[in-house]
Amino acid sequence: MLPLWEGWDEYAHFAWLQHWNDHGALPRASDHVSREIDESMRLTPLPRELRWIGAPYLIHDDWWALSAPERDERRRQLTALSPALAHQPAGDTNGRPLVFYEAQQPPLYYWLAAPLVRLADSAPLADRVLLIRLFGVFLASLAIPFTYLAARAVFPGGSAASATWCPALLAVAPGLAIDSARVANDTLSIALAAAFLWLLTRPKLHWLPTGLIIGAAILTKASMLALAPALVIVWFRSPRPLVKALALGFVIGGWWYLRNLSLGLPLTGWQESVPLAVLAASAIRLIRTGRWLGGAQTIAKSFTWFGAWSFMTLRVWMYLLLEVTAVGGMLAAVRARGTRLRAPVAVTASFLAAIAIGSAAYDAVHGIPGIPGWYLWPAAGAMAILITAGLGRLSILFAALLAVADLFGAGARMMPYYAGLAAWNHGSIGDFAEAAARLHVPLLLAAGWVLSTLAIPAVIASSGNVNQDRA
Repeated sequence: MLPLWEGWDEYAHFAWLQHWNDHGALPRASDHVSREIDESMRLTPLPRELRWIGAPYLIHDDWWALSAPERDERRRQLTALSPALAHQPAGDTNGRPLVFYEAQQPPLYYWLAAPLVRLADSAPLADRVLLIRLFGVFLASLAIPFTYLAARAVFPGGSAASATWCPALLAVAPGLAIDSARVANDTLSIALAAAFLWLLTRPKLHWLPTGLIIGAAILTKASMLALAPALVIVWFRSPRPLVKALALGFVIGGWWYLRNLSLGLPLTGWQESVPLAVLAASAIRLIRTGRWLGGAQTIAKSFTWFGAWSFMTLRVWMYLLLEVTAVGGMLAAVRARGTRLRAPVAVTASFLAAIAIGSAAYDAVHGIPGIPGWYLWPAAGAMAILITAGLGRLSILFAALLAVADLFGAGARMMPYYAGLAAWNHGSIGDFAEAAARLHVPLLLAAGWVLSTLAIPAVIASSGNVNQDRA
């Protein structure tokens, strides 16, 4: 359903893969994207958030305003792009190069995905992007079984019904699907965080696999440093395995952070990193002025559902119902204060703290009191367990709300806009069939998506009664 480069930051993540395959070295922000990426962005409709680039790059609105012959010629040229252009650097556009800002990312995901790009080197660009998207969906989908295993350990008696409900919420969550269906290292971080959560819920402390997971996670995305405080919270009474796990993790992944310091970059490589004093001042200012409320709202919306990089949104009441239900469920679960919930509470709290710190840093640099909420998806398994523990049978309602958001968001917002049938955020569910045809989404695939989305709440409803005993 997502056109080429519609995933958040997708072109810059794909540039990382191409750079590694060509140079076998870690990229820097000064490196250029490939000429193939640049030419494709001149030909294909771009996300609305890239309108700042300007002509000759066209966002969806402008691309569909072209005549039919012009659009057809652009499609033909895009399909005919030579794969050899992937090995040539792009020139400057409007006096500047396309920004290779994802060069700031740690390398593990790209090391895993780059061989797939190399194997498909002669395929059209769109096919290579789709291949890596599918690889990412596979990686993120590993959160489903790991969340199930964690839930079996958390709920009393290992209730199979309760454990089924938790990963079912992930499976129907549209925000997770949008975050996963793109070329990006978030997909691997989601899988690793779910495996980490499962290890934390096991009665026996396994420092070796936990340390390996931490090492792989911080070598995937700097925000995964949030796993460390979560581990401290859960294992603080067992200092020896705690120290071993942390030490192993930082032996595996710490070199990348030391490299950043040696290059004169911030420890995490993040461009919005600021000194601690500036960060504290920004946080105090956000609290004092009340601007943190607006930032929290943006984080919640972009976590729940943002229509990819064109940043389409749902109806206000949909966000309100989803957010009130989810937060209410998590608060009800935390209020129970069961020891078995310690791991999901610790993981959720650590990621919420990380995104709050990131928001303060972003506000200090850009004057914007929030960062994208999709950075919270690695904590999704922990959140799903808390929501299920707090809502009980009302989890059926929450799953149904997620399904409605998914069907409406994709069918009435994203696809009509991508297909040129509606203005931004003004589509109708009645446009879905024509939009699918224009976007060349096979009818059986579209029907399968609709049916599976509706089936997940039904699976929850038929899986038995959730154990109402507090975890």
